[in-house]
Amino acid sequence: MDMKVSFFVPPTTGPKEELYKGMAGRRTDLYQNMLGNLTEFCQYIDQFGYYGVGFTEHHMSVEGMTCSNCPGMLDLYFGMQTKNVHFGALGYVLPVHDPFRVAAEVATLDQMTQGRAIAGFARGVQTRWVNTMGQHRGLADNITDPDAYTQTKREWFDENLEIILKAWKNDTFSHKGKHWEIPPKNINWLGAQSTQEMGAGIDENGRLTEVGVTPACYNRRIPTLFEPFAAHKKNMYTAASKGLIPVAIQTHKETILEQLDETQRGWEEFGIKRKLGEGFGSARYCIVADTEEEAKEWAELATFEWTYFFHQFGFSAVLLRPGETMDDLDLSIDAMIEREILFCGTPDQVCRQIESVMDYMPCEHLWLFNGNELLPQKYLMRSMELMTEKVLPHFTNTIKPSNLAAA
Repeated sequence: MDMKVSFFVPPTTGPKEELYKGMAGRRTDLYQNMLGNLTEFCQYIDQFGYYGVGFTEHHMSVEGMTCSNCPGMLDLYFGMQTKNVHFGALGYVLPVHDPFRVAAEVATLDQMTQGRAIAGFARGVQTRWVNTMGQHRGLADNITDPDAYTQTKREWFDENLEIILKAWKNDTFSHKGKHWEIPPKNINWLGAQSTQEMGAGIDENGRLTEVGVTPACYNRRIPTLFEPFAAHKKNMYTAASKGLIPVAIQTHKETILEQLDETQRGWEEFGIKRKLGEGFGSARYCIVADTEEEAKEWAELATFEWTYFFHQFGFSAVLLRPGETMDDLDLSIDAMIEREILFCGTPDQVCRQIESVMDYMPCEHLWLFNGNELLPQKYLMRSMELMTEKVLPHFTNTIKPSNLAAA
């Protein structure tokens, strides 16, 4: 198993000082600068064997953090400027989506990039937009009955995912579930003759029986699928049993070992026997600099989105150890390094940190958070150069330093 390294990008439109000026998500100057910097970043990793880039899906982000209301458009924008890197949403929040639109969008991206689309699927955590956009699906309120809210999201997620997979695997298909009947009964389809002569999904009486999504994915493949960020070990099993690679973010060793076992069990349920770590993903931060002091300064900037923004949604719970509460958490750079959510330091230090984690957590996919715009571009690109030249080649044959790439 050769580890594939990718970057998780929750697009931020500016550095902290610009965010605090207010409404940074609606500023053209900041958004255009972000597009230019991400273009440089994507074109850099395109040269050296990195696997992919995944954008969050979040709407209404007027504050300027996680400005990825159209992840598929970002995927296509950068996909058209690169040749090798895979792009996808990590992930589409399925409870608020029309599964036909998602299936067609990913397939279209896959055709336009000639097989470089990936896709992730999530249930959604940001109630401001999930509840607003999902209000007609019973998601307008997560306060009075949180259990019902969670169950409703799970139902829509599961059924929409089932429809998307059917759409990719079949020229035409039908479906009957709790929320969808495809196609509905008694459609008066005026194009029956053309469907009988040129298509499929209609019977001899002109009655519509099935529908299909166009285009098919590139060469009819199924894109590599992910579920970020699987937390509970049950989620690891469920994701793998549906053919999705779970992307874990926990840092406690015993928890990770349980997640690895559950992932294997899920893949066996799906029908694939995998080695430990195959079909398993993990997410971390990684900042490399010429000196330890410089790396920590850069990490302080790059992790602001986590320590300030994501922390408000409870993400920091993944750092907890048994018996700890959120009140016990220290989100300093030293603590994040010690809890192994952050690889940070000189190339030698980062190599030793990664080696320590990979000793018990083999993973096929390593997703690294990209602190775009929060970390000035020149520092981000220097960190990437050191990571590419002096760190990652020690852990995977897929990353090719510049001298090898040139040769």
